[in-house]
Amino acid sequence: MKPVIKIGCSAVLSEEDDEAVHGRHIAQAVGLAVEQANQRAEFPFELELLVGDDQAKTGPALAVAREFIEDLQLLGVVGTMNSHTSLATAPLYNQARLAQISPAASNPALTRQGIDSFFRVVPHDLYQGREGAKYAVKVLGARRIAIIHDGGSFGEPLAAVFSQTSQELGAQVVMLRRIQPGQHDYRQVAAEVAEVEPDLIFLGVIEAEGRHLAVQLREAGLVAPYFGTDGLKPSRFLATPEYDVEGPYHTSASTDVRLRPSAAAFAQAYRDRYGELYSIYTAEAYDAANILIVACARATRPERSLVLEQVARTKNFSGASGTITFDQDGDRLNPEIGMYKVSGETLEFLGYTRETVEQVE
Repeated sequence: MKPVIKIGCSAVLSEEDDEAVHGRHIAQAVGLAVEQANQRAEFPFELELLVGDDQAKTGPALAVAREFIEDLQLLGVVGTMNSHTSLATAPLYNQARLAQISPAASNPALTRQGIDSFFRVVPHDLYQGREGAKYAVKVLGARRIAIIHDGGSFGEPLAAVFSQTSQELGAQVVMLRRIQPGQHDYRQVAAEVAEVEPDLIFLGVIEAEGRHLAVQLREAGLVAPYFGTDGLKPSRFLATPEYDVEGPYHTSASTDVRLRPSAAAFAQAYRDRYGELYSIYTAEAYDAANILIVACARATRPERSLVLEQVARTKNFSGASGTITFDQDGDRLNPEIGMYKVSGETLEFLGYTRETVEQVE
């Protein structure tokens, strides 16, 4: 009988649908990778998946981390999904020498805190913010930009780099406004934005705030297009079809498995296994799990530190989300940012930012 090696997945499973829907599919993608590896039976071990509900909250995420760390058969973790929970858990996983690969956490500080056990398969926010700003100014022609953010570990750095890059490219940032998360009434903010008459509104927020801001800004008379990020992944949270306005536009650091050729086999297997196809961070979660599985196989012994060494050596890994190489900080080299626009009921893929910006330069 083969020895058992365990992989952990820390994701949001029990919170409101905005977050839990992503977490459920992330866990399913990791589960698919584990099932496929066991079915191939090509490794000298049997894999077992442990899934922990971190609820997108620091306390539960730390509890999941401690549970994983205590299980000595567990040699690597996919997660967490969120930046703030990853910032909280990374020191614990590092102390235990457990490789942690996030499919979604994008705060820049995660790979800049001297921890060598954290990796991610998505671009960090500074990269996404710069690419988004280039598209907004050079392709959309934005000149007067209002920026709204939630002040959190996701929204604030993203807003800061979008602001800086936009100004470097010649645009004017007419407002940089922090809002209080968790509220439903942003009419005062909307009135302040209307006064500065922007021609583009950048929203560094997640779905919970975005859905209210989108409507209340329009009610204040603003017709400027919205520019969101993958924090507003399902485009419906910024769409206001009852108003005759352009967009919204939004960047996405996650792989659109419907469009990327490297994800075709994964997409079919996922649909066959779960009866549906979900695109947000599923390819990234699948790749993170497979990187861990390969690292376990390449390690000379089933030890956490040896698996961690192999993860750090990941180079030209052929994944569903494309080719993956980790740099010395644990970030993915040469990531791509997708650009989307909502046109009526359709979410239109406009291309990758780097290629599109180069065409207009």
